[in-house]
Amino acid sequence: MDPAGPQAARLRSWQLRIVALGWVTYAAYYLGRVNISTAIPELRGSLGLSAESIGLLTSGFFFAYALGQLVSGYLGDRLSPRRLVAAGMLISAVLNLLFGLLAGTLPLFVVWTLNGLAQATGWAPIMRVLTNWHPPDQRRRVAGVYATSFVAGNALTWLFAGWLVTSFGWRFAFLIPGLLLALFALIWAAAARDRPEGAGLSLPEAAGGSAGGHGSAPKLTRVLLRFWPLILTGVCGGSLLISLVVWLPTYFVDELDLSVAASANLSALLPIAGVAGTLSFSWLVASRFRGREIGFALVWFLILAGIALLFPLASGSFAASVALLIVLGATVYGVSTLILITTPMLFSDYEETASVAGVIDFSHYIGASIGSALIGVIVARWSWFAAFGMLSTSAVLASLSLVLFAWWRGGRGGGRQRGG
Repeated sequence: MDPAGPQAARLRSWQLRIVALGWVTYAAYYLGRVNISTAIPELRGSLGLSAESIGLLTSGFFFAYALGQLVSGYLGDRLSPRRLVAAGMLISAVLNLLFGLLAGTLPLFVVWTLNGLAQATGWAPIMRVLTNWHPPDQRRRVAGVYATSFVAGNALTWLFAGWLVTSFGWRFAFLIPGLLLALFALIWAAAARDRPEGAGLSLPEAAGGSAGGHGSAPKLTRVLLRFWPLILTGVCGGSLLISLVVWLPTYFVDELDLSVAASANLSALLPIAGVAGTLSFSWLVASRFRGREIGFALVWFLILAGIALLFPLASGSFAASVALLIVLGATVYGVSTLILITTPMLFSDYEETASVAGVIDFSHYIGASIGSALIGVIVARWSWFAAFGMLSTSAVLASLSLVLFAWWRGGRGGGRQRGG
């Protein structure tokens, strides 16, 4: 009997297990992150916080999260990603519990900013684990599946946290998710493995199996020099997507006069539609636009700019708002997947995947920090229409920075595309 047969079947079983664990674990991170979006209307009322104060509160989280991406991307290529993820989730669990017990703007700001650092331990290290377990020819499919985790995590958290706020008050939207985060951290720590070797397996030699260690990870300066135009794209894309994630429930409360629960349920359509968009975009770039991912994303960012301008004009019609919300969700999550997941897996070398993913996600959340604070200021001083004008501008700038990336790779960057 050929021993390679059972070995291959066991490897396949472990690969499916790792993808499922990575998906569930990263979706669970959102329990301790976007729960604040549904709590904002209650926070404003019970603590007397202004829109500008809320904007600064969320901005502190995203700035810390962005810096944490650089650290976790660096550490994810050198330390055990499994341990890094478990530790980060447990710390985030404790900080969510603290947030639910505290009062006062300054203590809340400090705790939520620290939570940004803890939450940053998920993205790049889990992506490194997925890369360790899959050869280049499988990574497009894995990227498409993994991408739906942050979309689904967003939607489910909005629904769950909206129910908690309505039923028990805003504090329970942090207390219960904190306990759940701790549970998922323990499951990940017990069930995941960093590399096939940790389970007594190995990838076939021809498949470009996992590296033996973490010592060959790249210098940050080299990554920055190779990917600086894509970093600009991340800043603009983060300003667009994450500002929507933070402020959309409040927009529906203000403009459509909905309750917190109804607003959370309606806002959940954004990431729910995003699941369809993520899968569709991943399938399209794998089957129809293989090798043309950058041009594909460039066009869709321009389309997003138009959708963002139209969205506040539809506030007078509930049906039109829902229709545009679905289109907006499918598009913004689909194109964000290409920037945050597909490009690190395709355009980086094996040993630098976590570093590249960390740098791009860093830029994404620097944009989120800027955008979240700007939306608070714009809404407080002008209008929601002006806020969506800012989001439209972000989409146009993201498209222009992709033009720069295509020029840099083709003319001067000399980047390589991995995974066929």
